[in-house]
Amino acid sequence: MERKLQKLRAEELLTEENFSTDFLSGQARDGIVDENENRIAQEIYSFLHTSSEGLSDSDKEQTKIKIRSSVRNLSRKRELLRWSVAATILFAAVLTSVEYFSNRSVPGIISFAQSITDIKAEKNTRIILQNGEEVTISKTQSQIRYDTKGENIVIDSEQKIVQKMNDTKAIFNTVLVPYGKRTQITLSEGTKVWLNSGSKLVYPALFSGNRREVYIEGEAVFDVTHMQDKPFVVSTKGYDIKVLGTVFNVSAYSDDNFSRTVLEQGKIELIYRGTTFLSQERLEISPGTMAIFDCTQKTFEQQQVNPRKYLSWREGYLIFESEKLENIVKKLGRYYNMELVVSDNHLKNETFSGYLDLKNSPEEVLSIIGETTSFSFSINEDKIFINPK
Repeated sequence: MERKLQKLRAEELLTEENFSTDFLSGQARDGIVDENENRIAQEIYSFLHTSSEGLSDSDKEQTKIKIRSSVRNLSRKRELLRWSVAATILFAAVLTSVEYFSNRSVPGIISFAQSITDIKAEKNTRIILQNGEEVTISKTQSQIRYDTKGENIVIDSEQKIVQKMNDTKAIFNTVLVPYGKRTQITLSEGTKVWLNSGSKLVYPALFSGNRREVYIEGEAVFDVTHMQDKPFVVSTKGYDIKVLGTVFNVSAYSDDNFSRTVLEQGKIELIYRGTTFLSQERLEISPGTMAIFDCTQKTFEQQQVNPRKYLSWREGYLIFESEKLENIVKKLGRYYNMELVVSDNHLKNETFSGYLDLKNSPEEVLSIIGETTSFSFSINEDKIFINPK
């Protein structure tokens, strides 16, 4: 059934997936939407964009999120009054957002992160500095530590890198961890981050302003330094995680259909960055909760879990409870940088429970799984083929 756009309010027009000024003009030209509603929507859109000049795309998106709840509750009884109230709310929201975002230490971190090259083809862990200089780390396990000024970087207590800071703009650094490698990084304000295989972390060398923000793609455990007036925000490909001080795991690989956040201690809020003009979803979770983000449906679900099961990889082992073999081999493939192929669909759904010591070789780990799950395997270069017995 065709949607009756004539009945939509201005604020509802702004939430259309294909919203743009051309969209509004087209609806008005075709006479299929109320002229008054169209005019109000045009004015709201124009007001927001002219009042937020100088903000990055991600900052504007956050501004849209900030005003959404106010705009949707406007009364439609008197059009002139409704527009006056909307303009007042928008003006206050924009002023607040301009002040808020101007003090942010990391404007544009998401777009910057997405410009970094793919990490999967690399063999060594790399640190990419703001000036493009790359520092290579060949060890399988490594440690990176920043000093409180963000200028000095120490790698495994053996190598020291010095970078010049800029007082007027944020200096972004990036750590790229390929499959088969892991690293632990201590940021300039003391937050510790354990990065699993196949992960990318983008962060300011020195946090400034009233917000600490980093970007993660892959899997990481965060032990965040508590700062009451300076929240820590972890941005992923689909949503943000806002914390003050806590320990949690986030898994947000680009080739996974689901992203997962597991909270061990503290409190966090997950904020979905919507695709429409004024859309959002928020979810606050407590310790022992896993939030699952469906990257296709753009929705959150949550369930109670044992956090230890999801954070144990930083200690060098994995814990599984009735986990499908298909999911297990995916984790092992990333960890060992090998391709594990399960061709039999029935075997993919076989489950395993127990501990796997990742200090062991892939063959030893598979032999342990094979004690309770009936399969055989063969190795051909960097591929392991798993078949039913």
